Amino acid sequence: MKQLMGLLLIIVVAVAVTLFADGNAAKVVLFFGQYRIDVSLNFAIIALVLGFVLVHFSLLAIRASGQLPARFKAYLQSRKQSALLDANTAGLIALITGDEPAAAKALKAASKTGIETDLSYLIRALSSIQADRLDEAEEILSHDKAQEGQHAVALTILKARIALARALPERAIELLASLDAGSARLPQAQHVKLFALIGLNRWDEALIQYRHCVASRALKQMDQEQAIGAIYTGLVAAADGDAARLKAVLSNAKPKELDNVLALNALSEGLMTCGESKAARVLLESALSNRKSLDLLPAYHQVAVHESRDALPFVENLLGANPTDLRLIELAGDVCEQEQLWGKAISRFEAVYARQPTAHLARKLERLYGTANQMDKARLWRDKLNAHLQAERQPA
Repeated sequence: MKQLMGLLLIIVVAVAVTLFADGNAAKVVLFFGQYRIDVSLNFAIIALVLGFVLVHFSLLAIRASGQLPARFKAYLQSRKQSALLDANTAGLIALITGDEPAAAKALKAASKTGIETDLSYLIRALSSIQADRLDEAEEILSHDKAQEGQHAVALTILKARIALARALPERAIELLASLDAGSARLPQAQHVKLFALIGLNRWDEALIQYRHCVASRALKQMDQEQAIGAIYTGLVAAADGDAARLKAVLSNAKPKELDNVLALNALSEGLMTCGESKAARVLLESALSNRKSLDLLPAYHQVAVHESRDALPFVENLLGANPTDLRLIELAGDVCEQEQLWGKAISRFEAVYARQPTAHLARKLERLYGTANQMDKARLWRDKLNAHLQAERQPA
């Protein structure tokens, strides 16, 4: 409807102008020196309008031609920015997926644009660290352009990560010390500081830092297991067989920390070394009671044999809950042997041998039958032992 009304309006105006021009006999006289030019008023009006339009568009063309270099430059800059964005995106995707060739290609494309941003340098540095190209990462972070921008905290943390990867924990601690209090609480900063303290064997500080990291959720589960195992192994080594210091470490430990296999192994071994076998037994039995797996059984084996009288009831209960575990059946046999329960020990070892015949079990059974004065069976197991030893001597 609007288009129709507009068309009618144009027709009306055109008719009105035509009628006006048709009945207009006026003339315009132009004098140029001795010359006189007579034109109709209609022609003069049309000439003026056309002249105005021509001058107007001429001025616009001159103005546009003056802006052309700037617009062309902006166009080229826009294309570079677009290429940089595409390269950064491809580099980040390759970094996440671990596609090293794609990451190198994308980051090379980013450098070719000549307008690398903070993001470009950080992606390139992180990609190099992830690929263990530490020299390349250091070179990127030491570039003049990489020092500019608002990413000083990220830059410091990346440099600390490189120092830690180079086994330079002192340098990592020095870099992290330059951060303000708020930045030092960032998860990655806490993570790097923890492993730097571990690298420096500053075990008490490392334990405090570990607890900060756990409280702020700055560690993955795998990193937690690795860190707490290393810390308690270091604390036991630092105690150097001092029972009082070991008990202090044990009393200061949190229940969640004593759920770590490496920590429990280190503590039990340290307690056994300094003559605190009872404390080691209680520690491991408590852990085994609360765990669904028997991953602590190798450490408990030595303790249970040493504390056989007190360990026997727990071993029997544990065997009742896990009647098919061969390691546990053999442990029960060793404990029974220590308590001179020859019949029980023999039945346990024979049950294991029936499912997993080995030379060391044949040796145990030979010894037990000899102790029980059953020499015929002892000779039988000696023959089986010799057969195992003969088979082990055969070339593969």
